[in-house]
Amino acid sequence: RGAPLLPLEPGASKALFSEASEDELQERCVKELLAELKKAPAARTDAQQAAAKLLAFVGAESRSLRLHFSALVAVPFAHGAHVFMPATALDRGLLLRLLATLQKRLGRFDDKCVHATQAFFETLPAHGGLSLPQLDAALSRAKQVGVES
Repeated sequence: RGAPLLPLEPGASKALFSEASEDELQERCVKELLAELKKAPAARTDAQQAAAKLLAFVGAESRSLRLHFSALVAVPFAHGAHVFMPATALDRGLLLRLLATLQKRLGRFDDKCVHATQAFFETLPAHGGLSLPQLDAALSRAKQVGVES
């Protein structure tokens, strides 16, 4: 508690926590994070609004996912219906990490994710913060990429 969650190397959970499986460890982390978020709900940020727009763009099963932002999370991850993201400023890297997490969570190849990735690299600055209108423009470009492909 009080320490950020950092990713483990693949398979490291077996050596470090032999008494628990990777799923059990992840379940425990989710319970701890949800309890912390319940104690101190965060105000809605641009990053949360952007994530909601990205979930809506990807569509399908992603609409049933619950998105949580926490300062205790260093890298995005999904477990069950929950997707956890670091509570950081909105930038292209955060959107790309969220997109990769969603793609993995969906468990299948999705053209919309590919179109969004291409649009993010084409339209969003590599460094620095982003505004919601910039994201809207990038998602419009992603729709164009879908039509062009």
